[in-house]
Parts: sequence; structure tokens; C-alpha cells
Amino acid sequence: MSGKGLPSLLDRHWAESALAIGAVIIAAVSLWVAYDSERTNRELVASASWPFVQVYNATVTSASAPPQMIFILSNDGIGPAKLEWFQLFWKGRPQRSPWQLLQTCCAQQESLDALYHDPAVASQTDQGLVLRSGQRLDILTVSRQPENTAIYDALKSQFTGSLSVRYCYCSALNDCWVNSATIGAPRDLNPRQMRACPRPEETYDNTTY
Repeated sequence: MSGKGLPSLLDRHWAESALAIGAVIIAAVSLWVAYDSERTNRELVASASWPFVQVYNATVTSASAPPQMIFILSNDGIGPAKLEWFQLFWKGRPQRSPWQLLQTCCAQQESLDALYHDPAVASQTDQGLVLRSGQRLDILTVSRQPENTAIYDALKSQFTGSLSVRYCYCSALNDCWVNSATIGAPRDLNPRQMRACPRPEETYDNTTY
């Protein structure tokens, strides 16, 4: 203190510095709280819109209908999944259509045109679509009919370990994942996250053979 009871210049300097430092600390804490809140909100929104696409196979038998093998694509996550592309492999070789798959695995002597027009084979659109939460898509259904018994039995006896898929999908927030699976092998529950879904050279297409 000075002789007149007023703060000295040094006292005022320290007081002003303390106020300035306090203001900086408060601003930094406010920025951190705002950033953390934004990050938390983003995580909550992302978790509420998280898709998870898996591939299944099923064999359906009924006393009133012929047996069927069905290969299923299902969104088991919470939010919608944008399926960007899908690949199907037989023993590591990419198959461009369900009919090429049947020819490769089980019916080399059959023409693709004959397999394409086989009523025992059904396929649905498999990429460039949105799967809502809980929605499934039967990407390939093969029924055991008298005229295709050999094909059906050959596929059924070989597809475990031979049939595999790879696919990429995105959430509504454009978070993307790529996953792969082999029929009969344990599923990967931790698909690799991607910035986007760059399209591979060859994809599976059920619109042409």
C-alpha cells in the first residue's frame, strides 16, 4: 500500500493479471464443456442411429412345400443402413450374379440363361438401397424342385465354408462400415469403420447374368 492508503502500481498489476488469468481459465473451461457436450451429443445421436448389417443362411422345410435354402441380409442395428455395395464369393472367386454362383458351384453344364429363367431360383435387390432397422432381405432363395435336385443338393452340401460375402454400408449420419462373413464361420461383430464406401471393381448384381 502507498502512504496515502491507495494500492501501489504493483498491487494493481497483480490484481489485473489475476482477473485476466481467471477470465482465461473460465473461457477455457467453458470451451471444454461445450466441446465435451457436443461430442457427447454426437455419440448419443450416432448410437441411436447405429446400423448393423449381417448375413444369415436358413434352410426351410415344410410338409406342404419343397425345401428351400435362403441367404438373408438383415439390419440388426438401431438405425437405417444404406447398403452401398455387396460382393459374393464362391471359394474366394467373386460372383457377379446368383446365376453365375449356381453355375460356378453346381451346374457348370447349365447355361446362365437357363439358370436365369429357372423358377426355383429367386433373388432380390442387394445394393444401392436402405434397410430400415429390423428389415431383412432374402438375397437368394433356391427351392428344391424335381428339375433342379442336383443343383440344390450340390449347393447345400458345399456352401458351408465356400460361400462368403463382403459389403459396405453407412448410417444416416454417413458413418460407414465394411464387413465380411463366411457361411459357417463365426460372425465378425466389429466391422471396420470407414470414411466412405469406395466401390470395388466387381460387385454382385441380381439384375443381370
